Amino acid sequence: MTAHRSLGIPSAPPAAATDAALLRAIAAGSEEAFEELRGRYAGAVARVCRTVAGSDREDCEQEVFARIWRKAALFDPARGSPAAWLLTVARRTALNVQSSQRTPLPVERDEDAGLVEAVDVDGFWLDAALARLPERERTVIELAYYDDLSEGEIAKRLRVPLGSVKSWKRRGLNRLAGLLAEEPA
Repeated sequence: MTAHRSLGIPSAPPAAATDAALLRAIAAGSEEAFEELRGRYAGAVARVCRTVAGSDREDCEQEVFARIWRKAALFDPARGSPAAWLLTVARRTALNVQSSQRTPLPVERDEDAGLVEAVDVDGFWLDAALARLPERERTVIELAYYDDLSEGEIAKRLRVPLGSVKSWKRRGLNRLAGLLAEEPA
C-alpha cells in the first residue's frame, strides 16, 4: 500500500459526503453538491409532492429543489437531521403549491393517515420523536410514510398479520402525535 501512496493513489476511495456537508457546500454555491443531494432525495421529494400536490407534482419538485438551493444556509444541524430539514422544505413547498392551485387535498388511503398531518410541527423534531417509538411501531410508520407502502404491503414485507400492522401503526401514530406535541415550539 505504501507504493500506492508514493504514487499519489489513495489506498481507499474517499468517504461519501454527508448530507450536512453537502448542504454546507450548496450554501457556498457548489452545483456538484447540489446535484449529489438532489440524486439522494429525488425519490422522497417526489413522494411528498405526489401525495400533497397531486397533479402539480413536477412543479412542486422543481420548486422544492430551487428552495433547497436558495435556503441551504438556513439548515441548522442542532435542530435536526438534514433529511428532516429537506422533507420539511418539501412538505411546506408542496402545501404552498397545492394551496396556490386551489385544488382539494388528495384523499388519504386510510382513516388514520390524517393523524400525522394533524400535528402542526416544525419537522425537525420528527427524527427524534420517531427514534423514541418502539421499533415495530417506528418501522411500520417509516414504511407507510417514507416508503409509501400500504398496510397490506407492509404486512407482506414484515411477514406479520395485517391486523398487527394496523395496530402498530395506530399506536405509533398516537404516540408520535403525543411526542411531537411535547416538543418546544
